[in-house]
Amino acid sequence: MVQIKIKAINHTYTVCCTYDDFPSFLTMLKERLNACAKGHSGKFEAFFHMQEELSESQLLQLFACANETGTMILGFLNQDNHRDLMIIEENLHSGQTYEFDREVLLLGSIQAEAFVSSSENIYCIGSVGGNIDLFHEDCRITASGFFQANIRICDSHYQNMTSFAPAQVYYKERKLQLKELKEEKSWVVQ
Repeated sequence: MVQIKIKAINHTYTVCCTYDDFPSFLTMLKERLNACAKGHSGKFEAFFHMQEELSESQLLQLFACANETGTMILGFLNQDNHRDLMIIEENLHSGQTYEFDREVLLLGSIQAEAFVSSSENIYCIGSVGGNIDLFHEDCRITASGFFQANIRICDSHYQNMTSFAPAQVYYKERKLQLKELKEEKSWVVQ
């Protein structure tokens, strides 16, 4: 079985490939890439999402096929490259220290005086009110509310954050930014 899906979003192509016979896969891929190249004056760029790791000879054959069809390969993504999401179904308690090395979905709250450090994003269904230390500048923390949470991202200083609406705290230009995700409006009845 050979399955090839080619997706184009904003002139960026992604080629998703599943196969059990590599030679027939190359034949079908060549046909599909030629059809895409006709719409782009013979040349276009694409990322390849492969089912499994390619051997060296298979990789060379794939590059030769792409070269024949005018396709520039921008990169590969294997099934193994997806991020793991850790799901925690409890509160993070006061006085405890928690360290995470992957993205976290917390189905609870971070209580005041809890110490949390992470090298990835944190998504919290509940409220955040502890000491949060995110190591990298592209890390973010998103929660349904922040109540006197002390947050530091990358090289910023700890900053006290409070928001009664769902919000996201992120790092920009060496400072923490708070972006409310839902705006509450009220109207005066006359």
